[in-house]
Amino acid sequence: MAYTDSEIRGDYFVVSGKAKPAGLFDGAMLLSGISFYEVMRVKEKTPLFLGEHLDRLSASLLAGGGKAGLPTEIIAKNLRLLITANEQINEGNIRLILHYPPGKDENPAIICHYTFHYYPSAEEYASGVSLVPLYIQRPSVHAKIIDYGFRTAVASKIKEADAYEALLVNAEGFVTEGSKSNVFLIGDDKVVTPPAADVLPGITRKYVLYLCHLAGISAAEENIPCSEAGSFDSCFITGTSPGILAVRNIDQIRFNTGHPLLRKISGDYERMVFQYIEKHKLKYNR
Repeated sequence: MAYTDSEIRGDYFVVSGKAKPAGLFDGAMLLSGISFYEVMRVKEKTPLFLGEHLDRLSASLLAGGGKAGLPTEIIAKNLRLLITANEQINEGNIRLILHYPPGKDENPAIICHYTFHYYPSAEEYASGVSLVPLYIQRPSVHAKIIDYGFRTAVASKIKEADAYEALLVNAEGFVTEGSKSNVFLIGDDKVVTPPAADVLPGITRKYVLYLCHLAGISAAEENIPCSEAGSFDSCFITGTSPGILAVRNIDQIRFNTGHPLLRKISGDYERMVFQYIEKHKLKYNR
């Protein structure tokens, strides 16, 4: 599967400090070497939790081969240029890529562009979504590296099951994460999520655990056998695009999408996002 122009949204993309028409994007360059990436959500022209995304990108570089340090100031300038060049876009997702050609471990090409996304509908937030178990692991658990084979396998399973997301299960039968999300389960007024060592540590996941701590909600990282998911009352996933999204079912297992703890955490997260935008939006609205 090739990286196609259809993934580019907007009139311009940015590569190494230059804005170029979207039609000139050449995804063939990403088929060799190695490409680390982040996807961040933009609201009111403000990238949400930018510092955390850059921290995770830096961690991906280390986990994926000890590449040179992250040029954070240059990346921030590239993002501002992208947002300014695509002035008609107020909200969306940006994919940020650091591409290292074969044999090179410094001075990567910095590429960023708006990408097409799907945000859950009001009905999906209210009623929850469906997950399908998939016995597969992310090729590199702690590094976000473009891997077309993994993406194709997951997309095929989701389409076949008519599900919203795939729930990854490892060889030991433990739930790990979604293909583009982290997973939480609620039982006995306790929030549980798989250990950070076994998942890509999502930024929304981090804030859910933080909000639980602030609210005095019991939360823990624990191994969760997929076979025991039915013993929990409620389930939700977290991610860049959906934020916090209730899960209606995993295969035949049904969950309470209106659980009080789920609604409490979701409301607290929405307020935190609003506060973040109010604090940071002027940097990108000039």
